[in-house]
Amino acid sequence: MRVVVDSNILFSIIVSGRKSKAFRLLEEHELTLFAPEEVILEFRRHSTKLKKFAKDFEYRTFLTFSLVQIIPLEFYSNKIREAYQIASKFDEKDTPFIALAMKLGIPLWTGDKKILSAAISTGRFLALDSTALESLLNGNTLENVINEMKTRLGILRTQ
Repeated sequence: MRVVVDSNILFSIIVSGRKSKAFRLLEEHELTLFAPEEVILEFRRHSTKLKKFAKDFEYRTFLTFSLVQIIPLEFYSNKIREAYQIASKFDEKDTPFIALAMKLGIPLWTGDKKILSAAISTGRFLALDSTALESLLNGNTLENVINEMKTRLGILRTQ
């Protein structure tokens, strides 16, 4: 399965390594990961903090980023405006991740509740947390996965 991966998922792999649910999903399932080039800038902003929490920081960082295809802005630039309209309501820095997911037409894998809620409320892109992604990979229907995620996030189902 192809997914755009949010930086918080990558950071959890760097910090927790094999203990992270994200790492386990990568081991157990065939996932192809994409990220916008801005993930590198975000990593630089947080690298000092990540170093404090991650054992074998350089090794884990190299290993984690070797699993991700970094996509240049030019590829998804035509979706930036639409993604910004969504992300500006909670965090502008999420714009490139949403734009890339929209451009590729694939889910955004994230732990960010604001992104997950925006995906559900707008219906303009699909975002999944690790639990939802695992459920989908294990054969659950997308409709059931989204309904389970709505329940976890406290979002009422629309009729």
